[in-house]
Amino acid sequence: MARLTSGDLSGAVADLGVLVPLAAALVLVNGVQPGPLLIGAGALALGAGLFFRIPFPVQPLKALTALAVAQGVAPEIIHAAGLEIGILFVVLGATGVADRLAILFTKDVIRSLQFAVGILLVVSAVRLSVEPPAVFGATFGDEWVVLLTVAVVVVVAVASRFEWNPAGALILLGGVVATSAIAAPAVGPPAFNLPALSLPPLSVFGSAFLLLVIPQVPLTYGNAIVGVSDLAAEQFGTRAIRVTPRAVALSCGLGNVASAVIGGMPMCHGSSGLSAHVRLGARSHAMNVLLGTTLIVVGLVYSEHVIALFGVLPVWALAGFLAYAGMRHAVLVADLRGKRLAIAIVAGTAGVATGNLIFTTALAIASEFGARLWRRRDAVPSRV
Repeated sequence: MARLTSGDLSGAVADLGVLVPLAAALVLVNGVQPGPLLIGAGALALGAGLFFRIPFPVQPLKALTALAVAQGVAPEIIHAAGLEIGILFVVLGATGVADRLAILFTKDVIRSLQFAVGILLVVSAVRLSVEPPAVFGATFGDEWVVLLTVAVVVVVAVASRFEWNPAGALILLGGVVATSAIAAPAVGPPAFNLPALSLPPLSVFGSAFLLLVIPQVPLTYGNAIVGVSDLAAEQFGTRAIRVTPRAVALSCGLGNVASAVIGGMPMCHGSSGLSAHVRLGARSHAMNVLLGTTLIVVGLVYSEHVIALFGVLPVWALAGFLAYAGMRHAVLVADLRGKRLAIAIVAGTAGVATGNLIFTTALAIASEFGARLWRRRDAVPSRV
């Protein structure tokens, strides 16, 4: 077992700016039970870390969650969508199709998606600080939240530059203490609640597929299977030898099947989460053990108080972590040059402008393979 370091501790909280608001929305708007939600997320974080042996991300499916919240869909539809996505990716991984499809997602396509996702994370961080969700009840006033968010971005950037890894954990701890003093949350005694196993009714699977699965799958495959595999290899080299599209698809698929049958939320291994964990100092799978175990314990014994516990997290710290991770994720595109860089930025911007990264994926793939076909045509000698 890897030794837990201060960097792993900071890295474990780096992506809470994505997890907490989306999870809270599914609980408050859609009625997903918080206990199973956290248990499913914790189990996937723990399992992925132990298998891949590097700090490995677990995030809610962002496009699916946004659609589910906007439409106010029932929890059984969300669970059905998670089950369908899980089965799909298990099949893709088990048959090896996940590896073969990866040929479509060249480095240029991946960078286009990462640029778009990074910009969207920064936009989400701005919204989180300017209009904090109701779950974050205790703040210092709107203007202070924005200023503190900017301060967190600056501090984390400087700490990352000088590899002072405890910064993230200390910021979060200080924020929790301050927020708790203001909010004085009422958290009752622990009570053990084991989730029950169940399947969604057959009648909702069609709606779940059309409304939630189809818009999510291309983004998940490009960003959270191929993208995270590519980024893991860049960040960890041979330590990430187990991180392949096939293995990540299986992990994502099995995690979603298990989460769906206990009533949890659909999840993925988003590459932006890997950027967040690594940039705040995580270097080993000890981060996953800490994060996964914490989520499981809270889900098992504090399920009735999850929203109150979310409320003591400092929204300005979560927004700052999210903004910094988004910026670092977006600038991954900078290793492209010339026309390739321009195309990646245009494709990514199209996805950001429309709020649909299917446009980014389609434009990037079409540009990549269109250029290849054009070069092949020019290479063929003309016959007179």
